[in-house]
Amino acid sequence: MDEEPELPRSRMEVVILAVLVEGGLVLGSYPLGWMLGSHPLEQFRYQASDLGWGVLATLPLIPLFLMLIHLRLGFLEPLRKISLHTLRPMMSPCTMVDLIGISLLAGVGEEMIFRGVIQGWLAKDTPIWSAILASSISFGFMHSLTPAYFLLATVMGVYLGWLYHWTGNLLAPMMVHFLYDAIALIYITRIWNPPDAPMLREFTPEDEEVETPEE
Repeated sequence: MDEEPELPRSRMEVVILAVLVEGGLVLGSYPLGWMLGSHPLEQFRYQASDLGWGVLATLPLIPLFLMLIHLRLGFLEPLRKISLHTLRPMMSPCTMVDLIGISLLAGVGEEMIFRGVIQGWLAKDTPIWSAILASSISFGFMHSLTPAYFLLATVMGVYLGWLYHWTGNLLAPMMVHFLYDAIALIYITRIWNPPDAPMLREFTPEDEEVETPEE
């Protein structure tokens, strides 16, 4: 029987992995965009109104996230177990700054790839609904740890893709993605503690310090 891959255990391992994966999406969006003729930041600009729309568009997602975490529904149970037994122990050693930084990097990198490049490329030659759907399905495949995760990520992709099209500014879906991830990670690692949760080592101020090898 195949052994499960070992997950990162220390704070620095988690941070480095996140930087490599999400940072790789930021860098990878440029050559992909060049090949497809769709610059990842072609429709990105700082505009306070679109930043505000991103904040407002995040609000309805918060109660939905809480429902998914707390309701013991059969279809969602594998996703809950991943959050409880994998994501929570893995991310708990991270500081608040780490969690916010990882969320920001994910929001920027994934939106540059899926909305900025893929949706932008498809929208040039296909109806906008098909561009949003296709880019959302590819977004779902990236998050296909379980069938429920694939479905939810695809629906989230449609939501973000529509927001991108409606505002015409990549900043709005980036803001939603960042805020949602940050709220979810902080809740899972700092607030959520159901009876069936595995034991975690206590988070202490020393976790704020970068680990150095002993002499």
